Amino acid sequence: MDPALPQPVRLSLDQALAQWRHWSPGPAARPTVCGTLTGGRSNTSILVEQEQRQWVVRVDGFNPTSLGLNRSAERRCLAHAARAGLAPRPVYWNPDCRVLVTEYLRADGDAPDALPDIAQLLRRIHTLPAIRTRLNPLARARRYLDLAGADTLPAELLAACKRLASDPVPARLCHNDLLRPNRLYSEGRLLALDWEYAAMGDPCFDLAVVIEGDNLNDAQARSLHEEWLGHAANAAELARLADQRLVYRELAALWEAIPRG
Repeated sequence: MDPALPQPVRLSLDQALAQWRHWSPGPAARPTVCGTLTGGRSNTSILVEQEQRQWVVRVDGFNPTSLGLNRSAERRCLAHAARAGLAPRPVYWNPDCRVLVTEYLRADGDAPDALPDIAQLLRRIHTLPAIRTRLNPLARARRYLDLAGADTLPAELLAACKRLASDPVPARLCHNDLLRPNRLYSEGRLLALDWEYAAMGDPCFDLAVVIEGDNLNDAQARSLHEEWLGHAANAAELARLADQRLVYRELAALWEAIPRG
C-alpha cells in the first residue's frame, strides 16, 4: 500500500482490493498496488496489477453529491460506453467504499489528438442510450458558487443560459468533461475516460468543453465544429456554440474558486 496516500483513500483502496473475487472480469488473486496515476480534487486513481493484468481503482475524495455528481448514473454511462468500444470496461463498483474499478488501457505512446477523431468520438457518445440524469448548468453554477462561498452568479452566464433555454435542442447523452487528460488513444482508438460528469444535455456543450479546455485557436475550433456538424456552421449554430463556450468558461472559473483541501 502506498504510504503517501491519505488514510481515507488507503482504507477505501484496501477494501476494494479485499473484494477482488467480486471483480468481473477479475484477477486470479488479490492485486498489488503499482502507484498513483492521478490525484485530483474529486478523486484519486491508483494503478494495481496481478500477473501482468492491470486495473485502475478510483477512490472518491469529495463527497460526490456535494459536487452534483451521480455515481450510479456514471456507472451506467460507463457501461454503455464500454460496450460501444468508447471507454475502459468497469469491473467493480462499491459506493459504500467510494470506489470504482475499471480495466487499465495502455496508451499508444505520444499519439497526438486529431480533430476528426475527437469529432467522431463526440458523435458516437451522443448516440449512446439515454439516462435520467440531466446537466443543468445554472444548478451546477449555483452549487459551485455555494462551495466557493460567494453569492452572485455572473450576469454573462445568466444571459447565455437564458438564450440557450429559449431555443432548446433535443438532449443527448454527453460526456461533459472531454478534456485532453480524459482522452486516450489505445490500440489505435480514441477513447473517453472519466465519465463522472456524464449526463443528458446539449451536445454543443461537449464541443465547447473541448474547444475551451484545449485552448483551440479560431481555425481549429471552426474545423472541429464543422467536423462534428458534418457541414459548415450557420449563424444560429455559431451563436449556440459561442454561448456554450461562455457557459463552460464561467463554470470552470467557479470551479477554480472553490477552496482546496
